Amino acid sequence: MTPKMTIRDAADFLGIAEVQVHKLLLDNDLPFSASQGKGRAIGLSHFSYSTAKKIFKLHQSPKAIAFQIVKGGTGKTSIASAFAVRANLYGLKVLCIDLDQQGNLSHTFEVDAESLPVMVDILAEDYAFTDAITNIYPGLDLIASRIENALIDDVIKLKGLPLDQVYRTPFAKLKQDYDLIVIDCPPNLGQSVAAVTLAVDMVVSPVVPENFALSGLKITYNTIRELEEAYSTNIPFGIVLNKHDARTILSQDALQTLINHHNYRSNMLQTYVRTSQEFPNAIANGQTIFDSVKPSIAKSDIDHLTREILGLGSLPKNKNNNKTSRYLKLENSLA
Repeated sequence: MTPKMTIRDAADFLGIAEVQVHKLLLDNDLPFSASQGKGRAIGLSHFSYSTAKKIFKLHQSPKAIAFQIVKGGTGKTSIASAFAVRANLYGLKVLCIDLDQQGNLSHTFEVDAESLPVMVDILAEDYAFTDAITNIYPGLDLIASRIENALIDDVIKLKGLPLDQVYRTPFAKLKQDYDLIVIDCPPNLGQSVAAVTLAVDMVVSPVVPENFALSGLKITYNTIRELEEAYSTNIPFGIVLNKHDARTILSQDALQTLINHHNYRSNMLQTYVRTSQEFPNAIANGQTIFDSVKPSIAKSDIDHLTREILGLGSLPKNKNNNKTSRYLKLENSLA
């Protein structure tokens, strides 16, 4: 895996010309790779985490973001991994935590957890978090998962661990070393998912245009609100429509349902992620969608999503991300 930030994208984010970014790289002797081939634009030259950290110089409070919804097949892991990679390409040091016993995030990053400590080992046998961390590439680490993580809920119950403290204290310590913690939760409810919900700075629920996914969103939303009431806290919650295809009735109906729902409307993120074969293709090839410098809708959507969730400047003007105008326009067209 060799994810790349192009000079073109960096210029867009910084609000300067591509030649100015190129000059910054040269003047500061920062490593980057020039685009190959005759006539290639300078904008396709690229760099990675170490250079991004010095170019963007982002200074923000560390955050923990959990991706969760009570429904499989929503693309949760694909979005979580792509989000983590893109954040890393903005110079953030990222730790991914795979809590799903299926280990899909671990497989995405090509990590075999059979010989590694996982979260259930940390909680049950007092392993240090640092013992479970595997480096994927510069600036991005992973705590992997395997089937034994299905026992986390039992461990929490048997040890009598307070739900609001299971992960909160460890995450606070990890934030001393990481700018961002990304947690991929299992697609169900339980003690561990509830504990994560109480420990993160935001919960993001990807929804696909299917009736069962909307049912899963209802359960997830209600559980979050119950936790807020039980623990007198506020849990920021965002909904992202994934695998959206404006040409299909299913996508139109799902989006209309979300924007008309009195609870969901205010929690919808401005960015939606359009359907793209690029996500499964990249995983199948042992890559990220950002290993290629070729522009695509998948890269554009994940970039927008990353910037929105993390509050990284304003969203680019070349995509209609005005939530109110876009959704009202859709409502009027479907009325």
